[in-house]
Amino acid sequence: MNKSPRGMRYAAAAAIACGALTMSACAGGTDPAADGPVDLVMAVWTTNEAHLALFDEIADAYVADHGDEVSSITFQPLAGNYLTTLTTQIAGGSTPDLAWVAEANATEFVKNGVLLDVADYFKESKDFDLDDVVPSSLELWSDDGGIYAYPFSTSPFGVFVNRDLVAAAGQPQPADLLAENKWTWDAAAEIAAATAAATPGTGPIVIGTAPDKQWDGLTTVWAGWGAAPWDAAGTTCTFDSKEMTDAVSWYHDQIYSASAFAKPGETFSFGSGGSAMLIAQMSSSGGIDESMQWDFLPLPAGPAGQTDVVGQAAIGVIAKSAHPEAAANFLTYFTDAQNAAKLAQFFPAPRTSLLTVDTLQQAAPALSPEQIQQTVIDAIPDAITKANSSIYSQVSPVIQTNFDSLWTPDADAAQVLGDVCTAIQPALEKSAG
Repeated sequence: MNKSPRGMRYAAAAAIACGALTMSACAGGTDPAADGPVDLVMAVWTTNEAHLALFDEIADAYVADHGDEVSSITFQPLAGNYLTTLTTQIAGGSTPDLAWVAEANATEFVKNGVLLDVADYFKESKDFDLDDVVPSSLELWSDDGGIYAYPFSTSPFGVFVNRDLVAAAGQPQPADLLAENKWTWDAAAEIAAATAAATPGTGPIVIGTAPDKQWDGLTTVWAGWGAAPWDAAGTTCTFDSKEMTDAVSWYHDQIYSASAFAKPGETFSFGSGGSAMLIAQMSSSGGIDESMQWDFLPLPAGPAGQTDVVGQAAIGVIAKSAHPEAAANFLTYFTDAQNAAKLAQFFPAPRTSLLTVDTLQQAAPALSPEQIQQTVIDAIPDAITKANSSIYSQVSPVIQTNFDSLWTPDADAAQVLGDVCTAIQPALEKSAG
């Protein structure tokens, strides 16, 4: 899939969960039936021409069949910081009817009433086939029986391995370790460090969403320690837990002592042969040099075992839309079984019928059937998503600021993580009320 908003560093200006992102502020939708055909706008976080062309194709077909309800549908890429622009529009009255939302803001948008409950639309549609949707993929977007968005893109993270560089360094191939149940974070780090050292100018492990730019890019690592930034209720900070402290301390040591991960500020292009490994999603396979031999493997196991992590992008109806019913009807059509199959050529769909090698090879033709099966299909049902909170926009910049002090060789990870909890705990506790 193309890069989703999960990698974005959300600015403090987006922290308006107690203003624009409240049920009272999002109220006021009208029934389009009284006004005749309406013009719908969907805010999207992509400028990819192929994506937009497919969106237009689906929209044109819908308008052709529902001209009495909808006269036009416009897909609006938002400039600048996507989240800030979107929430500013919602607060300022120029609200789009539908919007692309990242998993990080799922709880924030659902709990604060930003999104319309579309469960009945999905259930009553003969074409949507809600039973086909993987239940776990809807967890972030559901609340008290309601469904508030459809996660059209649900893509696991994996590890791309440059087999050529690993072989040249005389290191064991990670794919062989995986087959022997020996694919662990310690093994990955040891191989990457030795591989980078053997070929001057190349890097070790690169995390696609660099943690020094976006703190939750480290989720793919700490998940193997069973760590999480806060408890399930989202009201108690757990950055200072033993699991998180062990995970982040290990990662810090692997950067500055073992040279197993790229240091903040270092840039290595895996696609052109510049690093031993890359932690990213399947879409990154499209940028790899065709002459390179490589693997795409599940995330390694940590002390808590192997844990898969997915990133999600969903589409929901903005509750404040002037045309909520028309927007909900279009969303149901846009993501129904037939159109979900079309979207799957770019975005891994959370539908059992589409979690097949043949379907996913449309989105990532460079991946082998085995890579798709073990790293994507097998991962989705039980994967966890990256961190989210009802006040994510408020706490994320604070966390990032505190993480800034982690990126020095002599940093004390435990101290940094303790400072994070000191900084965000009051806000987490307040969110419970």
